[in-house]
Amino acid sequence: MTPVYQTKYGVPFGNCVPACVASLLDRKIEDVDVDVASCRDSLRALLTKIEEKANCKIYVMSHEAIVDRIVKTSERYCFVEVCTCVFNQEPFGRGSTWHVVVCEIGDNGRLSLVFNPDQHDARKDSLDQFPAIGKLFIVKANPAT
Repeated sequence: MTPVYQTKYGVPFGNCVPACVASLLDRKIEDVDVDVASCRDSLRALLTKIEEKANCKIYVMSHEAIVDRIVKTSERYCFVEVCTCVFNQEPFGRGSTWHVVVCEIGDNGRLSLVFNPDQHDARKDSLDQFPAIGKLFIVKANPAT
């Protein structure tokens, strides 16, 4: 895993997701980055575009599936949705700001923050620094053809 910083910022069209995927695949951001704005707030559309460009598969699940050991994976790293700004005291409500960070999956299913692709964000030490955690994403490179 080689940390790759995002190169575009802004709500809602930064490129933190491509940066995390590039980090997990040990690639440059240019090899993974897509036009996030063209996905129109559709996570599925964004992930599909990234999968096509990076020749990979991205699996999505709740973070509880890993933490509670419902799902086990051989992958050591993943990326996780984190809430960076809560709106109306409801992190999962409309208006809250979400971001993704790279985490390590411990043997016990515990998630540890490894890398925040936003180099301007001071939250770099722990997932506890974020008000909420959302989905978890496992990235696997497709076999070379």
